[in-house]
Amino acid sequence: MTNLIKNKKFTRIMAILLVVLIAFSTMFTLPVSAASGDKVTITFDYCYDSTGNTIKFQQTTVSDGYTVGTPGEELCKIFADGKEAYCIEPGHSLFSGNSLTENGSTVWKNLGTAKQKAINLALLYGKPGSGKNLSGTEDQKWIATQLIVWEFVSGCRSTNDGYKCTNTKYIDGICAGGANPGVKSVYNAISKSLANYSIVPSFASAIASKAETYEMKYSDGKYTLTLTDSNSILSDFSFKTTSGVSVSVSGNKLTLISSNPVNDAVTFNSAKSMPSVGNTTLIPYGDATLQDVITGVENDADPIRAYFKVKTSSGNLKLVKTSEDGNVANIEFTVKGDDYSKTVKTNSKGEFELSDLFPGKYTVTEHTPTEYAEQKSKTVNVESGKTATVSFSNVLKKWNLTVTKTDAETKSAQGDASLAGAVYGIYNNGKLVDKYTTDKNGSFTTSYYVCGDNWTLKEIEPSEGYLLDETEYNIGTEAKKYTIENNSVSIGVTEDILKGKIAIIKHTDDGSTKIETPEKGAEFQVYLKSSGSYTKAKESERDTLVCDEYGFAETKDLPYGTYTVHQTKGWNGTEFIADFDVFISENNKTYKYLINNASLESYVKIVKVDSETGKQIPYAGAGFQIYDPDGNKVTMKYTYPTVTEIETFYTNSEGYLITPETLPYGKGYSVVEVQAPYGYTLDSTPVSFDITAENTSEENGVTIVKTEKKNTPQKGTITVEKTGEIFSNVTAVGGGYTDESGNDVALTTVYQPEYSVSGLSGAVFETYADEDITTPDGTVRYKKDTFVDTITTDKKGTATSKQLYLGKYRVVEKTAPYGFVLNKTVNHIELTYSGQNEKVTSTSTSFTNDRQKVVIDLTKILEQDEKFNIGSNDEIRNVSFGLYADEDLKASNGTAVPKDGLIEIITCDEKGKATFTTDLPIGSYYVKEISTDNHYILSDKKYPVVFEYAGQDTATVHISVNDGEPIENEIIYGTIKGLKIDSETGENITGALFGLFSITETEFTEETAILTSESNEEGIFTFENVPYGEYIVSELKPAEGYLPNEENYTVTISENKEIIEITVENDKIPELGTTATIDGKKEFTVNGDITIDDVVSYKHLIPGKKYIIKGILMDKRTGKAFLVDGKEVCSEITFTPETSDGEVTISFTFDGSVITKDTEIVAFETLYHEGTEIAVHADIEDENQTVTIHPQPEPEKPQTGDNSNLGFYIGLASVAVGGLIAFLIIKFKKKDEDDE
Repeated sequence: MTNLIKNKKFTRIMAILLVVLIAFSTMFTLPVSAASGDKVTITFDYCYDSTGNTIKFQQTTVSDGYTVGTPGEELCKIFADGKEAYCIEPGHSLFSGNSLTENGSTVWKNLGTAKQKAINLALLYGKPGSGKNLSGTEDQKWIATQLIVWEFVSGCRSTNDGYKCTNTKYIDGICAGGANPGVKSVYNAISKSLANYSIVPSFASAIASKAETYEMKYSDGKYTLTLTDSNSILSDFSFKTTSGVSVSVSGNKLTLISSNPVNDAVTFNSAKSMPSVGNTTLIPYGDATLQDVITGVENDADPIRAYFKVKTSSGNLKLVKTSEDGNVANIEFTVKGDDYSKTVKTNSKGEFELSDLFPGKYTVTEHTPTEYAEQKSKTVNVESGKTATVSFSNVLKKWNLTVTKTDAETKSAQGDASLAGAVYGIYNNGKLVDKYTTDKNGSFTTSYYVCGDNWTLKEIEPSEGYLLDETEYNIGTEAKKYTIENNSVSIGVTEDILKGKIAIIKHTDDGSTKIETPEKGAEFQVYLKSSGSYTKAKESERDTLVCDEYGFAETKDLPYGTYTVHQTKGWNGTEFIADFDVFISENNKTYKYLINNASLESYVKIVKVDSETGKQIPYAGAGFQIYDPDGNKVTMKYTYPTVTEIETFYTNSEGYLITPETLPYGKGYSVVEVQAPYGYTLDSTPVSFDITAENTSEENGVTIVKTEKKNTPQKGTITVEKTGEIFSNVTAVGGGYTDESGNDVALTTVYQPEYSVSGLSGAVFETYADEDITTPDGTVRYKKDTFVDTITTDKKGTATSKQLYLGKYRVVEKTAPYGFVLNKTVNHIELTYSGQNEKVTSTSTSFTNDRQKVVIDLTKILEQDEKFNIGSNDEIRNVSFGLYADEDLKASNGTAVPKDGLIEIITCDEKGKATFTTDLPIGSYYVKEISTDNHYILSDKKYPVVFEYAGQDTATVHISVNDGEPIENEIIYGTIKGLKIDSETGENITGALFGLFSITETEFTEETAILTSESNEEGIFTFENVPYGEYIVSELKPAEGYLPNEENYTVTISENKEIIEITVENDKIPELGTTATIDGKKEFTVNGDITIDDVVSYKHLIPGKKYIIKGILMDKRTGKAFLVDGKEVCSEITFTPETSDGEVTISFTFDGSVITKDTEIVAFETLYHEGTEIAVHADIEDENQTVTIHPQPEPEKPQTGDNSNLGFYIGLASVAVGGLIAFLIIKFKKKDEDDE
């Protein structure tokens, strides 16, 4: 042996053998894979947080019996050929240097498409796809992504319903107790993205067939619709213009606009915007005996899409017809819109309705019957699904007449005649309807009358100095001539002046000799006295007389009036006679005068005096007839140019006359007045006188008997007509429409006050003299500006003054009628002489008053809640108020706004301001809130509004509701009260933490909760002062010893002070205990197949519910799964407990021949309910779970099928043996050399 060792050749041979031995033994360390494809080599690296510390497990995490990590153990990042990889078999073995085969993962294939898609989404939202958008270290991003991949693989995260995590054991394993917050932050971010993946905008659906259809509204020539996304996810979608409907986005609002109707619903859809990873792919790698992994990530091949539809629906149009005369049936209308035209007639109620109209503007035109004023076309806006109402009210065509009277010859009045005071009648079908009197300009204007074919005008009494015009004028007010309601007609009438002549016979004797000597050549000027002189008189109102050889001269025809006769030439030695006046008051009459030079010695002197003042009336033209005691009329004669008998005697300009002949003595004479002086009324009462010695007197040397005749000055009255708008009618507008579901929807009746012009009572007027009012006797009856009378209008709106002396006056309104504004207009009026036969003349004037009106406004504010974001989102625009009658408001025609009748609805603007615009009559009203935003309490308070007459000087009354103070709405607050109980015992549970969340919230944490509350000793938790709305109550943290309650409770606060009660049940965390035996023994020697019976005792299960216990056998020595032929020994049992506490037996059977040495096997058990792990009993040191198995006494056999790297250890031993041999050879060689 020594020689051999000494032989160098032998030494080399042994070295070569040693190398071969080492190489051969090393081969046992290479893994063997049955899969085909490219292979990758696995390496690992530690993961670090932001401070450089390695990231470790905080608590034991087990998956399907495999331990994923234990406290203090590092979670290492996996690399496949240097590329980051993710484990899809948590807890299974994998070592650095192991090889895995591309597409060789059976695990990946068995996951199914739903989990594969979910895992790819986790990668897209995690580090591979969105790493740049996530905060944290690269290692934290990898770990967070890996944890979520594990959750999907193991069923701890749902593949639907928002990809919610159903079991937090993986994240808890790393982040329990608040550890590794950076990982938790990234984990939450990825979870939020996953939760949002299936969320579409709140107005859309992720399923095309369930897409909701919205109606676009027509306004300003286009159809528009704005949709608000309450899910705040709109930015993840991109909707495009479709079928002519354009799309724009602003924040969380999507606005759609179309110029044309959308009759067939248009579908909009958009894919959700997802992270893009280019052309990369997801590749699984695997090996049947090793842990499988995946690398890469792919774009989402089938992203979530959002769908919704829009259209424009039809509307209806209703017409309501009213008429002044009540005739509303069969009135024809034409309705026109875009590509639409239809002519329809009203029914017996004056209505018609058109349905199925495209939304838009329509023009409604009435074919107005001839008798009514033409109606302007009206434009009405028809909206989708609504009935638009338009009303027409017919008024009869009316006319008024202005008559202007002129002189037929000169157009203006001649002489002392007047165009004022003529009385005309208005006739219809020959029947007198009204009378009117011309004013100083010869004019008058009538009231309004309904148009007709047979209206005529005729003079009833002429004005002073004119002849009666017997012409009957056709006014011409046929309805067909006019189109509007009020029409004015003018008629000019001409009148012939009354004319007469003055004839004189001029004698030179004094009348006493009875010898008449004509004074040829005597000249006289005759002129209208009121002109002041001959030269100032008009040519037609003056004349020159020259007496012929008979002393006779006669004027031309002179117009009505008092004329002065003035002598300008006479014989030498004779005296001119004094001027005297002649009153021409009868048509075609010649007034004849016999004139002597000397004063006439008349035996009877008649003096004209004013009956009121006793003053002599210095006015010529009063005519008298004298009767003797026998009743015979006294006459006198003159002979030129023919013998004429004079029977009427006229006063001179001084107001008296003296008879030209004496009368014989006698008693019982009488004087009868036949012509009154101008300005006085005729008094035909005889005045007796006696011609006796005691009655005579001397006057200018003539013996006379003097008698007086009294006359009363003519007076007049002023009639004032007062008109204004009165509350005359109430129109009720209501009705309804049929909605898309065919339901009849009633609309609230709104009452609209209407007004018409009518006479007004209670107006007080004062009359003042507009000049010095003087009667012909020279008496000033009223000085200028003197107050003379007060009158008050009656129920017809008229008032007549007391009898006033003739002259000019002015009328002013002193007190307006109740409810009206004072009219400050001053009307100037003249009372003119209307002839001797009228004791009282009259004239009229009119005033119109404006109604006092009212403006009612209000200010609205809303309570705000910042925590719940209520009150600052234009909620105030949802507030509307109604104006109601607080009493029956009766119109003059008997219609009424009933008590509590709605008059107007207004909506607040963004500043909470609103103003009622209805024209209201005086009365009591109240304002009441009709609607408010859903979050607020609708107030039923009535705010009184009393529209009282504010006096005649106020045109508009301003009333601010609630005395101008803002009207505030309070938020609807309720309380959510929960009771937390044990589902098994019904006992109250203390210490469970709950959160209140928005209905749109998807992540339920303390940070996202609006409010939190913990159950007290009575198990009660409350959320107080919760505003109106829909919320979610979710358990954030269960009480100690209880399982989490994963259910979300939807609650709705809809009424103020409402208490919503919910009961939340929690299950105790089940407790498991196990006793494992083989044939009832804790130790057993192999004898064929082995069956381990593990009796599992349980507590706190829910009777009647299905549970699953899954068990796995563990090798106590290795702490890993016990393997038979490389496979884990597992068993499971499904059971439904009848009581909360009990036990079941789960059996494990395997080939006993695998036991080659004493082996302690521990049974681990996990309890599941509805796929969720709820309890684990996995204590490797628990003796009750442990059985000991002894092998049969026979040679041990090599163990196979496990994953213990046996080849590695054999190789290592071989290397050691080889080293030892090499050492010995070298040592022996050296020793031999030393020996040598």
